[in-house]
Formats: sequence, C-alpha cells, structure tokens
Amino acid sequence: MRTERDTQKNKGFTLVELIVVLVILAILAAVLVPALIGYIDKARQRKYQYNARACYDAAQAMFSELYGTQGPVADGTPVVGGAQVISESGNEDQDITNTAFAKNLLKLAGIEGTKKPYCLLIGVGSSADNNKDIGAKVSNHDKYTVFYVFYMEEENTTPYYFYNGEWTETNPRFEGSNTQTEIFDKNNVVKKGPMKGKRIQYYLISNYTGKGSFEKNSKLWTWLKKMK
Repeated sequence: MRTERDTQKNKGFTLVELIVVLVILAILAAVLVPALIGYIDKARQRKYQYNARACYDAAQAMFSELYGTQGPVADGTPVVGGAQVISESGNEDQDITNTAFAKNLLKLAGIEGTKKPYCLLIGVGSSADNNKDIGAKVSNHDKYTVFYVFYMEEENTTPYYFYNGEWTETNPRFEGSNTQTEIFDKNNVVKKGPMKGKRIQYYLISNYTGKGSFEKNSKLWTWLKKMK
C-alpha cells in the first residue's frame, strides 16, 4: 500500500503555493527589471562615447594626413574641399556632408551607411583670411588640428562635446550652466581658457537635423551661416 507520504509527494503544488511563487517572481521582476534597463542604458552610453571618440580619432588622422600631403594653405583657402555649402559668415564653416572626405572619415571611425551619426560637427583652426584683423592666433598647424567635436548618435540622445582636450556632455560654448554667456566672441574666437585666441572653423560631417536642403532647412547649418 502507498503510504500517506507517497500520496503527498505526488500531489503537486497547491493553488496557494503557486500564487506565492508568482508573487515572489513578480517582486523579483519589479526589482531586477529597472536595474537591467539601467545597465542597458549605460551600455548604450558607452557605445555612443566610444563612437564619438572614434570619430575624433578618425578626423584628426585624416586632417594630419592632409597636412602631410598638401602642407600649409593660404588664409581664406579651406583645407578640405568639395563643400556643398559654405557659410556666409566669413568664418569658412563648411557643410561637407556626403563628400568623399566625410564618407572616408566615418568609414575610418567604423561608422557608415545607416549607422551614420545623427549629427557630427568637427572644429579646427579657422582658415578665414581675417584672423589677424580680429586678433585670432591661428597657425597653419592649427588649421589641421581638431579642437572641437559635437557628436549625437541618434535624435534626442545625449550629445558629446570635445573641447580643451576633454570630453563633456555640457556645451562648451557657454560658461558653466549660464547659456547667456558664451566663451566665444561674435567672430567665433575663444575668449577664455587654454584655447584663448584660437578661432574655430566648423566642418559639418553628418547631419540629419534638417530635411531636404541643408542650407534652407537645417537649424544647425542656419546657425553656422549666421555666425560672424
């Protein structure tokens, strides 16, 4: 005959026991899922930071190669040609998205095709021809040196900036959290800090902030065009 213990063994879980287990699983999920989401977000951020740095390294490598092959250029002559649109500000800011230089830069950084960043802006020493008149100190070497990077992986993701040799999530154009006080003057010359006296010129490498014509519809390019 089967003992009472054998009967209890084959009985399985009661409804109450199953409910208790489900409640415990629900509590564990409530605790672990937010932590897991946090880890995923941190992993994404690390990926974005890595891509931003890769773009900086690729840009500096390509500008250095240009310096080695074409050497010094006259003021007013951009070191990278093939611009789609050139700023009217006199600062020689250039939209070179979709040019061979921009495509090769992204390829070198390991970012190309559909993986192109939402926005990538590279700043070097300005090649404009009025640096002396405005008191800027820009050498031929500066024209091939990457001083500034603005990078956004996707729309609404955290922007990353490279400035003064450091990476930050805070726009370095402004003094601290005060968005009314810029450390660049109207000619885009740095007024404070280690880069004081340098005039920055921008190359737009990747830009999804506008639809259709970059010149007419991109808020970023409109801002660059108006910069004096």
